[in-house]
Amino acid sequence: MEGMLPMVTGVAAQDRPIEKTKLKALMGGDFATATSEVAATRATSRQVKTFSELEIEEQAAVARAFGSKPGAAGLSEKHQAALQKLQAASGAEFDRMYIDGQINGHEELLGIHKSYARSGDDPMARGASMVAVTGIQSHLVMLKSIKSTLS
Repeated sequence: MEGMLPMVTGVAAQDRPIEKTKLKALMGGDFATATSEVAATRATSRQVKTFSELEIEEQAAVARAFGSKPGAAGLSEKHQAALQKLQAASGAEFDRMYIDGQINGHEELLGIHKSYARSGDDPMARGASMVAVTGIQSHLVMLKSIKSTLS
């Protein structure tokens, strides 16, 4: 089973191991999902709430295109720590922290999906990464616009 990793514990269990080449994209998506799930209920800005709800749906679609399901890859230690810090925030501070985390996470995912789109093994996942690149670029514009409106 070259290229496969053992199951990663995290947000949700998975039936089979995740291919190593897909793990970074899926873990980044799981971080975007986990933080967006918190933001969907705790954000004070309507723009932040709306973005978080859309992000949850989009990351679920990407996970399926990668042959996985949302939450199956889990979170890295870095992402788990960021999630815990976000959960401790509230009000306008929460909104700013969420948007900053999404900007950083989307910048990471942009590089990951560009790489997978060029050299990934799974044709369906490669296609998803190709589409994800433009989606991530659009999200970065949206996120930076939302950030400029937050106090």
